[in-house]
Amino acid sequence: MPTPVEDRFLTANRLNLHLLEWGDAGRVVLLLHGFLEHAHVWDWVAPRLAAAGYHVYALDWRGHGDSQWIGAGGYYHFIDYVADLAGVVRALADRVILVAHSMGGGAGVLYAGTEPERVEALVSIEGLGVPDSDPSTAPDRAVGWLQDLERVAARERRPVSVTTAAARLRERSPHLSQAAALHLVEHGTKDVNGKRVWKFDPLHQTRSPQPMSAAQARAFWQRVSCPVLYVEGSESWLRLPASDVTDRLTTLHARRVTIAGAGHHPHLEQPEELARVLLDFFAGV
Repeated sequence: MPTPVEDRFLTANRLNLHLLEWGDAGRVVLLLHGFLEHAHVWDWVAPRLAAAGYHVYALDWRGHGDSQWIGAGGYYHFIDYVADLAGVVRALADRVILVAHSMGGGAGVLYAGTEPERVEALVSIEGLGVPDSDPSTAPDRAVGWLQDLERVAARERRPVSVTTAAARLRERSPHLSQAAALHLVEHGTKDVNGKRVWKFDPLHQTRSPQPMSAAQARAFWQRVSCPVLYVEGSESWLRLPASDVTDRLTTLHARRVTIAGAGHHPHLEQPEELARVLLDFFAGV
């Protein structure tokens, strides 16, 4: 019988955050989704981990899924995710295993370098941060950011067609099955006055004013002390320059595994194989 899933809410960093929970005992595994997604992306992997004896949680990041949006005047700076994650980890266990995808992987790596003593192991799936940026672009990014904020404030939320949105997801990620794409949209939208709208805060669709600094990020990577596994899809459309990947994995002392037949979402495209890879890695920690 599949392990049942439960909804949980907790307060972290003064926000009401939503999690899904599978199991009630064992080493704690915390799953972290990617940009504009939600905790239910793990619905095919988490039960397999729980069935193997792990206590599994999947987080909705701030402003995603069923977690609280930030208040008026706030924003979603990347370091904010680190603060949220610190509060969630404290609420769940002394130490956790982190499994994080894409944007969540970038945040997970930063957290593991901030509080290394609280991370037992780290798996980053297609998420090592974005390419380095020239700091001189900061003023132009700030100008664009202010324009984005005005645009989002003035824009009315448009209704979503589940089937159309699923088709667009499959155009971008053709390795997603129809069932997986529909699952993403159905759990990523909600009913508002008889119309389906996305759950995520539209502020996520603005470009951050902060340029990425590889030198700053490297200082975090160097503090990561746990075993690290990097997982990629063989057919992924998201690729950092090969030199960037090599540099980051070398700094993290990370192993690298490629999932055949998967794109950017191995947990949705090849969940059984990803679960096997994760359980093998956990067993060796």
